[in-house]
Amino acid sequence: MTPISKTLEQMLIEIYQDGSVSVTEYRQLRDNADERMAAVINEFGQHNNITAFQKAMDVAMQLLQLSVMDAKKAKLTDTGEAIVKDAVVAQVEYLRVGADLALRLL
Repeated sequence: MTPISKTLEQMLIEIYQDGSVSVTEYRQLRDNADERMAAVINEFGQHNNITAFQKAMDVAMQLLQLSVMDAKKAKLTDTGEAIVKDAVVAQVEYLRVGADLALRLL
């Protein structure tokens, strides 16, 4: 796994220490991620692939939230819910593994 900064590592430890993530913790992490991207933008400028990636992540999170809300409204069976959760986890892991591969090139 790609190493992360101590400050980010500490924030994640604090977020997950109770076994669940609150909306406040989610927003804190989102805002912190945006601040970290602002530092990258200062180095590379506003119009580049990294800013496009940041926007894509925002869209992906919104689509994930909407997809979960749609699935909840559909009143899935336990099996259906498990299938949705499994598929979403697979997509998130696909991104995580892809990030690890890409960051090795840096």
